[in-house]
Amino acid sequence: MFSIRVLALAGWLSVLAGPLLAQNAPLPVAAASAPVTTHPVRSISPTDTNFSDLEFLRPEIGGARVVMLGEPTHGEGNVFEAKVRLLRFLQVRMGFTTVAFESGFYELDKAQRQLTAGTPAAEAMDNSVFGVWTGTREFREILPLLGPGKLRVAGFDYQLSGAYQEELLEELEAFLKPEKGADGIAYDYLEECISMMGEHFLFPPSHQIVVFDMQLNKARKLLEKVKTGPDATRRERATFWLQNLRSLQAAAHDYATNDPGTKDSTEFKATDSNPRDAQMADNLLWYLRQHPQEKVVCWGALPHLANKVEVLADAEIKTYKPMGRAVKAALGEDAVYVLGTLAGGGTHGFGSWGKYLPVPAPAPGTLEAELLAQGQEYSFVSLKHDAQGKALTTYAFEYQPQTGPWSEVVDGFLFLKTVNPPHGAVAASATAAETPVAATLVPSAPGHLNPAARLVAPAKSGAALTLSGTILDGKTNKPVPFATVAVPARSAGTVTDEQGRFRLETRRGELVQVSSIGYEPATVAAQSTAALSVRLAPAAFALDNVRVSAQSQDPRRIMKKVIKAAEANYEQQDYTQQGYTHRRITGYDTLRHEIEYTNQEWTPAEYRHWAGGFLMLEKMPVHQVQEKRLITGKDTWDVYREGGYGFAGGFDPVRVSPLFKAATLGKFRLRLDTIEQHGVDTWYVIRFAAKRASHRATGLSFVRGYSGKVYVRQQDYAVVRYEGFWQHDTAEVNALAHKYYGRHNLTARLFSAVFQDHRATHIVTYQRGNSGRYYASTSVAQAQVVGHVLGGSPFYTQNACQVYYAPPTRVPAAELPDPKQKPELRGGGLWQLSKVPYRPEFWQTYQRPVPAEPAPTLEAGK
Repeated sequence: MFSIRVLALAGWLSVLAGPLLAQNAPLPVAAASAPVTTHPVRSISPTDTNFSDLEFLRPEIGGARVVMLGEPTHGEGNVFEAKVRLLRFLQVRMGFTTVAFESGFYELDKAQRQLTAGTPAAEAMDNSVFGVWTGTREFREILPLLGPGKLRVAGFDYQLSGAYQEELLEELEAFLKPEKGADGIAYDYLEECISMMGEHFLFPPSHQIVVFDMQLNKARKLLEKVKTGPDATRRERATFWLQNLRSLQAAAHDYATNDPGTKDSTEFKATDSNPRDAQMADNLLWYLRQHPQEKVVCWGALPHLANKVEVLADAEIKTYKPMGRAVKAALGEDAVYVLGTLAGGGTHGFGSWGKYLPVPAPAPGTLEAELLAQGQEYSFVSLKHDAQGKALTTYAFEYQPQTGPWSEVVDGFLFLKTVNPPHGAVAASATAAETPVAATLVPSAPGHLNPAARLVAPAKSGAALTLSGTILDGKTNKPVPFATVAVPARSAGTVTDEQGRFRLETRRGELVQVSSIGYEPATVAAQSTAALSVRLAPAAFALDNVRVSAQSQDPRRIMKKVIKAAEANYEQQDYTQQGYTHRRITGYDTLRHEIEYTNQEWTPAEYRHWAGGFLMLEKMPVHQVQEKRLITGKDTWDVYREGGYGFAGGFDPVRVSPLFKAATLGKFRLRLDTIEQHGVDTWYVIRFAAKRASHRATGLSFVRGYSGKVYVRQQDYAVVRYEGFWQHDTAEVNALAHKYYGRHNLTARLFSAVFQDHRATHIVTYQRGNSGRYYASTSVAQAQVVGHVLGGSPFYTQNACQVYYAPPTRVPAAELPDPKQKPELRGGGLWQLSKVPYRPEFWQTYQRPVPAEPAPTLEAGK
């Protein structure tokens, strides 16, 4: 079955779980028989509240307490709409009270409590239900049905599905705190395991399932004690937590033994889903026991919700035990009604991924072919009452034909003549017309970057000169290895060796800049052939003309004001900018690759997450490289690949970093360092560090530490400067690499190397445009990566990426380009580089920005 198991690996999202059914040759079609009886359905619109066309469902469903609403895959947008209308009918006409999702058991419990407390339905669902649904426009139609006095929500999946998962252990720890012995639970160990399970759908190979069980059992003993205690409220919550621990333990054992990382879509078998289905059934039955008055509608994939699939003529699927079968067996045949959906044609797939697949044309004799021949747009077939025991062939499970007495599997089918993929939660805009480069430029304010400005001819340098010497730490007098020694005027340079030594061909009188992570840059003139010694001062994060005040302020209060003021301080509409980018890759003491290019970038108003949210369904910036100059090495995307902020997007952290979101600000420790005076402006300098570098706190995966500084202008609470330091979780990455080494699957390809060091720094400066709003004007990022390829060679690389932006210009939504309509824009700027020609006449007159300062080194976690 299609399982929502997603890995966020090195900043790239990859669906790991494959189809339930192997891609076998088509099965024999059931012999033709008398036509099935159908009920015409007028509409699938969620807003159509005239239910006269659905009244036949009342006797059809009868006294069932549970209705399963299934979908062929998770990639049919109008099926979502049809399910919302059915859900509304079941609520209004048949008294159903709860909708239970194929999403996290804990997260939906939290969502229900939040809804009861008045949290908007959109926020509660976005933080609990898998984004494969919440990220679509069609699913949003369910939101008006949820909340106090409306439908309750619940989850039955053992998988962790939403941002609320970050609060799971915090809430458990707070609940158990009054109990004697609670301080003996290793919450940090549990958190490391559960974080990996929630973010990557794996049990961490660096941890032991036995230790995980031991810590859960400590919590379980305390919960059993609370369950029999005098406090009724705590007894009720203890019962929930006991079930939640059972669910978590089932997930951990499934991940540890039935490891999804070892399998691709061709290796995933039906039986691989059995442990998950068993626990989903157990979670749903627990909810029904705890809420005996509730009538529940289940929302998920049909293969999970189906009944006796063993009757179908497929050897593999006979071994599958779906949750629907277990629930029917527990409650009784008539207490559960399974309603699936069929499609006669169309396409299905996931939004921004562009992986749309055609619905196969139904073979003659199949149920879909018969329903298509009747010519109705929508219709309903009752297998329970009108086709009992009848052999049928349908494509109800992931569009693979299956033959057998389908009335044992599904009670009824809603047929749609055609299906279509879901749309993003905000409607996609039209394709932009081609715009001349100059037409999008905005006159720059004094001192602001104008990437299209013309170059002032530089002064001529003198005779050729070989410059050599040593770079030293100005405090310890020790060599500084792998420092950058460059001539900015002509983008030439090298790096020092492990003893801090360098050799560079220059011209007499040229200015040579020396920089390294963690040091202030130094500039010297090339004058002599004698060996040169340059001492670098450790970076102190000092700004010129700064006066420190002893005034005390609350940094959390300041950051809340920053977040509140962001709507007024930063552009919220669709906009475009001109940009200049300079990338360098050095390996050991050699400059391997270097390139510079100009581009136009369009940023949609909805862009709020670095990687575009779940399954990248969120609208993302679009880049178009206009001019490029390859200085040395290659211009292919793979050599400049470095995930994370400042390298692959995220150039504007105020817009995308969780640090600047109210819902995740609590994930950070904050400290006011100083208050600085800059003329008439007062700046707060706030140091931050993620309490735990989870995906929710950082926006990235496999991060061990995230810290830095934010400079806030007191007058309007605008961020004018951001400094970030990232320490990647090399231990976890290395454990994964060793575990999957030698396997021929996606995980092994993604984790092919082990690392001794992987860290990055990112500095962004913000300027105020003519509109009065601030924008990210410069982004400077550096990364240091040390390790070796398993079975291959060692590597030491320093990656640098400098980006300069002109002030943004608002554009109508219709002018945002759509990469699906313009294939040349797909993949981003790096993918386009090799396809853009070099035009020397452009670069002869182009004025490059002044080289920015190197990014400083910060101490992670402090």
